[in-house]
Order: sequence, then C-alpha cells, then structure tokens
Amino acid sequence: MNAVKAIFIKQLNDLLKNPTVTIMFLLFPVMAFIQVRFMAQYPEDARMIVASLAIMSVAAMPIMGIASYIAEDVEYRSLRFLIMAGVKPAQYLLGLAIFILILTALAMVAFGIIGNFTGEDLLVFVGITMLGSLVSLSVGAFVGLISKSVQQANTYATVLMMLLGFLPVLAQFNPDFINFTYYLFTQQISLLLTYTALGGGEIAIEFFNYVGVNDINFLRSSLIILANAAVFIGLFIYVYKKKGLGGE
Repeated sequence: MNAVKAIFIKQLNDLLKNPTVTIMFLLFPVMAFIQVRFMAQYPEDARMIVASLAIMSVAAMPIMGIASYIAEDVEYRSLRFLIMAGVKPAQYLLGLAIFILILTALAMVAFGIIGNFTGEDLLVFVGITMLGSLVSLSVGAFVGLISKSVQQANTYATVLMMLLGFLPVLAQFNPDFINFTYYLFTQQISLLLTYTALGGGEIAIEFFNYVGVNDINFLRSSLIILANAAVFIGLFIYVYKKKGLGGE
C-alpha cells in the first residue's frame, strides 16, 4: 500500500503539470453551471442538461486522464524508474486509478449539485456515473498502453471519447441511433441518467418511447456495462502480456 500511496501523491503533485487533463476535469462542471444558469427554466431542464454533460464527462475524463498519464510516464521513462525502484505494475495502475476516480467523483458530485439532484437521487446519479467511469478507466488504460507518446495517446483518447460521449447524446434526438449505440456502456449510462433526471414518471416513459426503448431495467443495463468492462479489460490484459507496461 505504501507504493500505491506514493503513486497517488506523485500524481497529486504533478496535477498542475498536465494542464490538458487538469482543465478537462474543471471544464465540464463549469460548462454545466453556465448552461444551467442561462438555459434552464425548470428543474427538469437543469437535470437534463447536467445528465447530457455528465455522459460526455464519463466518456472523457477517465479515458483522457489515465491514457495521458500512462503515456507520459512511459514516454519520459519515469515509469521505468518507478518499476526499477520496486513499484509493481499493479500498484502503479491502482494508485493512478484511485487518483483519477477521486477527481472524477468530485466532478460528478459537482454535476449533481448543479443539476439540483438531492438525497437518494444524488446518490443514484453519482453511483451511475462512477460505474461508467470505471469502464472508461479500463478504456483509457488500454489506450495509454498502446500509445508511444502523450500526443498519440491524446489523439486516440479524443476519438474514443467523442464517439462514446456524443453518440448517446445524438440518440436522444435521433431514435435511429439507438439501434447502433444500445450496447455501448455510455448509452446505458445515458438511459439510466435520463430516467433518474426525469424522475421515472410518465415523462420518462414518453421520452423512452420516443427514442425506441420499451423499458428501463437497471439489472440489464448493469450487465451490458459490465460486459463492456470485460471487453476492454480483456484488451488491456492482452496488450499488456504482449508488450508490458513499459511499452517494450
């Protein structure tokens, strides 16, 4: 645990040294605050705005964060020095994952407060987004592992987070998209967040009928999300066995 703590402290000290990642963790909550402040006329409006931005954040922040940090440590050889100093790859990844998940959780709590989620709804909102963030973390770790530089990692991560983040949002306006995105974990996160934001009443039923979803089943959605996680974790393990964490 000392090694994990050391990695966490290292990332905390380096937080401001990677402005791309740092700004991203601040940007989405700020965007949510501005949009809610000037666009939301009713509480439901605020919740839907926050839900849409939270979906994109789930796809963006963990992927970009861990991919960029891994690629940076590999490119500048700091990861090799850490391993030579006795830090095991699993400890490195765990320390990095905990650091990013804490940043993500803080952002999601901010989202929930901005969207006027309270009590149980706030807990459900944060729980759903953090479940999606765990999957995004595995996606980002895979991207960081296959990248030879920070620039390459950021490019791959940007493409993936655009696809994973924007396709579910487009499905809200074009029901045909749901046929292509239904089995993406971000689409399931989108459905669960929308259901929560609309309060699960008649308005929610009308909305889901519009986008072509018959019902919302938390268990089914959770299984689809976990299946996505299994796929990306499997890809990460495969590449890790081929080239190692240091990129050799």
